Amino acid sequence: MALGDFEMELLMTKLDYLQDKLQEVEQTMNTNMKEVKQHLEEKLIKHEKNINERIEMMETKFETNMRELKESLQKSVETSEHNTWTKLEDLKNQFISKMDSMQLQQTKTYQETTQIELKKLEDHLIAPLRSCRQVPGESGTYLFRLWKKAKPFDVFCEQNKFEGGWIVIQHRFDGSIDFYRNWTEYRNGFGNVDGEFWLGLEYVHQITKNRPHELLVEVKDFDGNYGYAKYDGFEIGSETESYALKKLGTYSGTAGDSMQDNKDEKFSTFDRDNDIWAASCAELYHGAWWYYYSNSANLNGRYLNSWNDDSAMKWYELKEDFRGLSYSRMMIRDIIT
Repeated sequence: MALGDFEMELLMTKLDYLQDKLQEVEQTMNTNMKEVKQHLEEKLIKHEKNINERIEMMETKFETNMRELKESLQKSVETSEHNTWTKLEDLKNQFISKMDSMQLQQTKTYQETTQIELKKLEDHLIAPLRSCRQVPGESGTYLFRLWKKAKPFDVFCEQNKFEGGWIVIQHRFDGSIDFYRNWTEYRNGFGNVDGEFWLGLEYVHQITKNRPHELLVEVKDFDGNYGYAKYDGFEIGSETESYALKKLGTYSGTAGDSMQDNKDEKFSTFDRDNDIWAASCAELYHGAWWYYYSNSANLNGRYLNSWNDDSAMKWYELKEDFRGLSYSRMMIRDIIT
């Protein structure tokens, strides 16, 4: 059955009404949803704020607790450290007390031992060596005194070669000491008796003037050729006599006699020209010696590996040439009669 116009109009009116109601419901729902959303957001913000406040409170409380813990630990450490130092101080005092007690117990023994050693040293100084023949031990440095109140000095005693008992008065072996020295230095001596040295003319004079002595000279060239010259008499004069070679005995040995022309000659240095030649032999031969106008021996010349240099340390008769020497040693020994 077909609808009439009235019915159609009525239907359309109802549809319009329903559409209006639907829009109204939709608006109401949108409004409610906005309110709910806003409410939820506000509640969420408030909840978040509460959480942050609680976190801040917890952080503050944690920091406070950590600070208190740190202070407590620091105080404990300081207390422990103080106690440790106190105990260490007590231990130190106890140790010192025990050491003092031990030292007091040992003082008497120590003093007695010291007195004994001092007495031995005093006896040694009062009656030191006057001859290397008195040395009971090996070669080495010993204290020597010419007479009781004289100033002692060191000498090197050779005990292992030529039956021992020798005082070394000159020794050269490496060129470490310059032997081109003035009169004062040759008078007083220079170098160290444990190395290269010259004992001193005054010492040699004092040693040889009152008792007969013999002389032994050792020489060696740079090729290793060795020889020795022994003279059964040796004495030099005083400084006023220019330390002249007053006695030179008979030669024996393997090096040849290169000192035969030096007997009775005065000692010369570059600043004290006592040789008989017009020129200064000490300057010419760059040394110091009992120079004659010729020069077969120059043991205080330059330490030089040379075959024909007048200034070199040499002993002509070793190989009958003027080669330089690598080693020389002069020694004296008192003669037992």
